[in-house]
Amino acid sequence: MNRSPFARAAAFLRTCLCWDRPFAKWVAAVALPIILQELIGSSLHIIDSLMVSSLGDAAYSAVTQANRYTFVFQLFCFGTVSGGAIFMSQYWGARDIPRMRHAMGISLVAVTLISALFIAGALLFPRQIISWFLPDGASHEMAVTYLVAVTPSYYLIALSTVYAMCIKAGEKTYIPLIAGVASIATNTLLNYAFIFGHFGFPAMGVYGAAIATDIAAGVQLVIVLAFAYGKRLPAGAPLKQLFARDRGFVRRFVKMVVPVIFNEGLWALGTTMYGVYYGRMGDVAVAATGICSTIDSLVWVFIFGMMHATAIIIGKTLGAGRKEEAYLYGKRMIAGAMAAGAALGVVLVAIRLPILSMFGGLSPEVIDKAKIILLFSAATMWFRAFNCINVVGILRSGGDTVFSLLLDVGSMWLVGVPLAAVATFVFHWPVEYVYLCTFADEIVKIAIGVPHYIGRKWLNNITEKKGESVLECD
Repeated sequence: MNRSPFARAAAFLRTCLCWDRPFAKWVAAVALPIILQELIGSSLHIIDSLMVSSLGDAAYSAVTQANRYTFVFQLFCFGTVSGGAIFMSQYWGARDIPRMRHAMGISLVAVTLISALFIAGALLFPRQIISWFLPDGASHEMAVTYLVAVTPSYYLIALSTVYAMCIKAGEKTYIPLIAGVASIATNTLLNYAFIFGHFGFPAMGVYGAAIATDIAAGVQLVIVLAFAYGKRLPAGAPLKQLFARDRGFVRRFVKMVVPVIFNEGLWALGTTMYGVYYGRMGDVAVAATGICSTIDSLVWVFIFGMMHATAIIIGKTLGAGRKEEAYLYGKRMIAGAMAAGAALGVVLVAIRLPILSMFGGLSPEVIDKAKIILLFSAATMWFRAFNCINVVGILRSGGDTVFSLLLDVGSMWLVGVPLAAVATFVFHWPVEYVYLCTFADEIVKIAIGVPHYIGRKWLNNITEKKGESVLECD
């Protein structure tokens, strides 16, 4: 019997909103440790921001803009590792541990090359890099100092990201939580000591903040490795399994993962272009958008946790060969994320004034701009949550990496980046309205992403053998 479009839409929504108890428990078990880790991290990052902001607008702008380069590096690493996680989670569902470890080994090689490239760039051309984000002046010099000092953390972060992702794919999400909390607590304590000169240390300002980041990254890596090998987890792999020779698997891995790397890398460069625009508006614009990104991340951690949980759940379900269940679970996660995004937008509006009042070291103009920007961020959170879950959590986990690349990066570079550029350099709009322009591409992603999800072309089981050699597990 043919049903009306409204009846079909109502039936679709009912399946999205119907979370049975076993599924809800599964999501909670996977997502809550990730959410808790990110929540603690964002809370302590706000404390870090408060410490740096007490040094003034110039110091805060310096660290914010220098971290634009670090942000690009981190997203290239995340693209590599999240691409590898497509294989790790699906092979976990198929209980193929050797292949899971092989995917991890290829990811380790890739992030090593990426970190070497970014470290070399920061050490050889620091002034040229910072000149993209800041004009000459006091904040420029401080940014150069910070960038050079923070580069040792890059390789440590790259390694720990790969190991942590494999551990998450194996549904032991509490381990990265422990490592992350220890790292963040170390960073915060050492920031207090090194920035201001407590516990017998000299006051080192932004240089001290960079050194604290380096040490904290080392702490995180040590803890992740201790759990991986101490508890004999899939992530605790011997070298011969990490780097097993299987050209067929490597080719398939590269074909699947390279679009994800380009996706995250080009998305990071697009976000960096926004930072370039803000930098040309002056320290007030940079500081205002920097504060807002920090506060926005405090509530965004819930969506971020759901994104990781979605990737693990969809990947494991597809790896086990249950495509219809994966489709149903995807609908449920999208609906849950959109509802959470709407609620979190309300929360962001409620907490913005109390949190902004704590940034006493920044100018009143910065605070006034930040108040407006956070309102825009809150209003757009629900559809940003949809795109995050759909593109990163679902389409990628199903192996639909080329479409994800075209959708995510294409909409940003064809809509968001040029629109923000016109608003900045042609119309000379205030920073808060330029910031709003950066969300225009999200509307495009919804319009294209919904039909693609319903079309089911993303439902791919990549664990099915295609002429590859068999890897043996010890």
